[in-house]
Amino acid sequence: MGWIKKHKVVVMVSAAVLIVAVVAVFVVPGIFSRKRSEGTVTKQNTIKLEKMNLTDSVSATGTIESAKSKAVSADVQNIEVKSVLVSVGDKVTEGQKLITFDKSGLKQALDDAKEEYADTVSQASSEVSQAYQTLSEAKETYASEKKRLEKELKTAKENLKKAKKEAQKTSSNETDKSINGTASKSDGSSDTLTVEQAQSAYDQAKENLENQNKQNQKAITQAEAQVTTANNNKTKQIKQAKKTVRDAKETYDAAAIKATMDGTVTALGVSEGDTYNGSDAVEISDLSDFQVTTTVTEYDITNVKVGQRVVILTDATGDTEIEGEVTYVALTTGSATLDSGNAGENGGMSSSGSSSSSDSGYEVVIKLKDIPDSIRAGMTAKCSIVLNEASDVYAVPYDAIHTDTDKNNIINVIDSSGNRKEIKVEKGMETDYYVEVKSDELSEDMSVIIPTDSSNSTEEKTEDKSENSGALDGMMGGGMPGGERPDFGGGNGGFSGRR
Repeated sequence: MGWIKKHKVVVMVSAAVLIVAVVAVFVVPGIFSRKRSEGTVTKQNTIKLEKMNLTDSVSATGTIESAKSKAVSADVQNIEVKSVLVSVGDKVTEGQKLITFDKSGLKQALDDAKEEYADTVSQASSEVSQAYQTLSEAKETYASEKKRLEKELKTAKENLKKAKKEAQKTSSNETDKSINGTASKSDGSSDTLTVEQAQSAYDQAKENLENQNKQNQKAITQAEAQVTTANNNKTKQIKQAKKTVRDAKETYDAAAIKATMDGTVTALGVSEGDTYNGSDAVEISDLSDFQVTTTVTEYDITNVKVGQRVVILTDATGDTEIEGEVTYVALTTGSATLDSGNAGENGGMSSSGSSSSSDSGYEVVIKLKDIPDSIRAGMTAKCSIVLNEASDVYAVPYDAIHTDTDKNNIINVIDSSGNRKEIKVEKGMETDYYVEVKSDELSEDMSVIIPTDSSNSTEEKTEDKSENSGALDGMMGGGMPGGERPDFGGGNGGFSGRR
């Protein structure tokens, strides 16, 4: 009986194994067969519908620099630097003395200029005085000669008149004798000669007066011209001598470099004992006011405008975003600042720091706001120029939206009950990856279906699902909530950079 019972147990176990085997042979292949007969199946991924902040922006990289910087120099050459009174990092105020020079040679030059000025004034004044003396003498000569010759002319005129009277008297006497019958052998030749001589003397006196007056008047005109020339020369010579004195004094006074603005010394170009050649000696920058100079490509520049908000990140500030604003957009490629060489007398405005400007892009200047203490000039800044932004809006990837036969924008969702439904939406702001969607039917308890490619096997479905999961994780970095943003290393999602 014991053996029989044992045998029955073995038979029953064997029968159970046989049944399982039959099921494995006939039923399981049927299941696989049914799955293969279903053909191609469409895979799908879902993401939770959430509100986010969307930002469309242009990315650019530049160097942080002081918005106001002056390179200070002195208008002197070949002079020894006596002392440098500041160091890099020192704060200075406008008018503060920064560098002094050895002024002994300049003092001698100033004294020489003053002495030369005095000599010039004396010599020029003497030449003017001499010219006036010559003019005075010419006028006196003219007056005296005129008086003398007019007297001679008057005498000649009186003699002529007298000679004519005598000749007329003689002629009258001869007529009376002829009438009375008295003979006379005289032909009157001596009387006629006397009149001719008197006439000739008168004509000569008149000519002498005219000629001498012309000659003396010409001498007066020449003397007046000499006076004008002497005065002009005096004015020019004294002006030049004054300028020499003024330049020497300015050079003497300029032999010390002073701060031309409040700020911080950011660079020194000389040391004590150097021979100064007029180059930039001290750079002063306002380290409370920074800007970034960068470039934007021609593809994006038409979207960039003055006044646009900019989000700035640096390695020194990590994830801390610095607010900025576009203050300048170039109209042409390359730098908008002309290279004027030396800054000029006592320095001038110069653009400190390294500009990112090049012929391949358009220069853009961005002013920093609310500057952290950790910011320093020369740091590299990653800038996102905000073109458009929307806060606290529903947004889905581009692939989640399709159009129906009526050209309506549709998204497929799974609600909190697990039901699938289509929702008609209106598109809003768009970024490189996300699209804002609007509908009264949307809520945060929904999951949005994102269609993917097709598969023909269960194995492929499993592998693709894993791959899509990784791909989705990657897309999260492009603006999904909690993911990393391109170029900006984290924070709230939806921040999309164009470049």
